[in-house]
Amino acid sequence: MAIAEADRLEESAPTPPPPRRPSRRRAAAVPGAAVLTAVVLALLQGWAVAAWAESDGESLRDVLGKWDAGWMTQIAEFGYSGFSVSPDPAERVEWQSVAFFPAFPVLVRIVSSPLAVFGVEDATFLGGLMVSAVASLVLAWGVACLALELWQRSRPAAARLLPQPSVRTRVAVSVAAAVLAFGAPMSFLYWMPFTEALFGALAVWALVMMLRQRYLAASLLTLGAGLTRITAIALVLTLCVAAVVELWQWSRRRTRFPLAALLAPAIGYAGTALYLAWADRQVADIGGYFAAQKRGWSSHVDLGAASWRWLREHPYPRDTSDHDAVAYVLSSWSIVLVAVLCVVSLWPLLRRWLPWQVWLTAILIAGSVLGSDGIMHARPRLLLMPVLLLLLPFVVRAVQWALRERRGRALRSALVASAGAAWCVLGCWVFCWMLIEFQYGI
Repeated sequence: MAIAEADRLEESAPTPPPPRRPSRRRAAAVPGAAVLTAVVLALLQGWAVAAWAESDGESLRDVLGKWDAGWMTQIAEFGYSGFSVSPDPAERVEWQSVAFFPAFPVLVRIVSSPLAVFGVEDATFLGGLMVSAVASLVLAWGVACLALELWQRSRPAAARLLPQPSVRTRVAVSVAAAVLAFGAPMSFLYWMPFTEALFGALAVWALVMMLRQRYLAASLLTLGAGLTRITAIALVLTLCVAAVVELWQWSRRRTRFPLAALLAPAIGYAGTALYLAWADRQVADIGGYFAAQKRGWSSHVDLGAASWRWLREHPYPRDTSDHDAVAYVLSSWSIVLVAVLCVVSLWPLLRRWLPWQVWLTAILIAGSVLGSDGIMHARPRLLLMPVLLLLLPFVVRAVQWALRERRGRALRSALVASAGAAWCVLGCWVFCWMLIEFQYGI
């Protein structure tokens, strides 16, 4: 009640002074806690995945190299057209390979080349793991910083006049944010040679820069994200809205002209535009990039028709002994839960403890996934980012509740920690099922 009452006084509260520069110890608490949490979770998940895979007759290497990991490492090693996936010579590999944007394979090529020179076995695969590992650590740091930005915005107005959060608070928020990100269903993919970690790190840091109104940095990060996945269009559109908002505020206040904000959408879109232009030329014989997406991966916008059809076909597991059927249902439930989360997220948005930049990016990514056809059982993976961004304000609020006052703090903290542990167990189980028990691509 106290928090709710203070929130209602936010409009009349005086403007807080600019934040003081945090001490070195306080600044190091955020990346340190987030990175350590992510690494511990990765080790525990890796042990669980290896044990599950061994019981199923597979090695950890087999699991980590499945599906998109194979595409990424082959593109990194041989280029977009230097290998074959079909016995039919008329079926050009570019009709499928151009669906994968170049940033991750290029980085893998750069990292793995020295390994290959020195004769390291499986150099490209190891390079992919190294790129994903570094990106995962950067993502953990970025998620913690984003959580602290949300923490500041969700505090009662009067409390914003107080000093910056203590080291204990920063550690608690950073750990909780890392648990949300790296304990989520399918989150072990961050450590695999997939684009999830690289795109996630670039997207999260772009949002942090937007919230801090550092639009040039945000546009460059968006440019990198646009060379990683086409869903970076969500960030570009968010930058467009931010530019309009900044221009409108300038017209009212006549302060410094927001040139960086106005240039940011064009800079951010440059990476996506350049790659799409190149890809269109490579597959011009079948109609360009989007035709290749539809032909090779059945991916095209259908305004949710395929998602609705999938939900009707797989609402619940009719035979739990059929592992594929269970995986289909997990995909269906992920679609439903994210759709519900998109609606529920309006509450923190309207309460102003979810910034519109974060909300809009998450909604656009979720909409692009739910509103398109394609590999439907890949939905749990493709929805990782919207789940992270839309659940983050609730996690921040839970930490605030746990640390609210001294009386009962231990019990509240134990409840929050138990929920985090359950989240991690669920996430690991879903990942193992989808990648080991399920026989199709994710």
